[in-house]
Amino acid sequence: MQSDQEAYSGEAERAGRPLGRRQILAGLALLAITGCAGPSRKPTAATSETSPHWDYEAEGPEHWAELDSRYLTCGTGHAQSPVDLSSHTQLHPDDHITIEYGIVPAFGILHDGHTLLVRPAAADSSRILLGGRPFQLTQFHFHMPSEHTVDGVNSTMELHLVHRDDSGSLAVLGILMQETAGASGFDPLLATVPQRQGESVLTGPIDLRTLLPADLGQFRYEGSLTTPPCSEGVSWTVLRNPVPVSREVADRYHALFPHSNRPTQPLNGRTVIIAGG
Repeated sequence: MQSDQEAYSGEAERAGRPLGRRQILAGLALLAITGCAGPSRKPTAATSETSPHWDYEAEGPEHWAELDSRYLTCGTGHAQSPVDLSSHTQLHPDDHITIEYGIVPAFGILHDGHTLLVRPAAADSSRILLGGRPFQLTQFHFHMPSEHTVDGVNSTMELHLVHRDDSGSLAVLGILMQETAGASGFDPLLATVPQRQGESVLTGPIDLRTLLPADLGQFRYEGSLTTPPCSEGVSWTVLRNPVPVSREVADRYHALFPHSNRPTQPLNGRTVIIAGG
């Protein structure tokens, strides 16, 4: 069955023009997506209307598989995310994704109870290419501290940009965020954030390129969603170099979601490569 988020996304794409403020807020109110569960048919993403409550505390990651049969992969999967990324790994300088981002006129930011979920307010051309195969940006969101670690060390936060291709396959671009005393590219995006679950605000325009590091060296591996139902078959790219996030933005997010990350999972024989920028 098509999710509310899929319906809202499709409506904007069919219209081919920006939505009004009232339409955007109404659409955002329908979103029931959580974490990395993008508007996809493959892997399957559960919605809050049909699935039990989960969180990062009492009903946290170690209990997700116990909450519902649809979450069993969270406990039994063999290709789960996030993982620890070793700086001493295989080098494949010619194997990289192409990032085609630009200025997005407007975003809706939703407080979904687990994170701040950010979506273009209308159809947008931002995408990544994996082996020439296009994946369109559908949404992005944050975790604190970072979900992926590098040589066992977390960053302050992590940004996940979720993309989908025409077949419904997902590709996630992860960006590590390190707190700094100065300003950062996230300041205009998160200057005003919704304070309670279900609330949303509008912001923009934002140039997504300002959220990327100058050096686009990448860790690449195959994994899963990092929230229930933890579906596998997700192509992961995590940029090696962190980007700054201002102390003000980190504190603003921490006040809402002080802990919103899943611990790293076993590789179970999977290969992580370092790709070129």
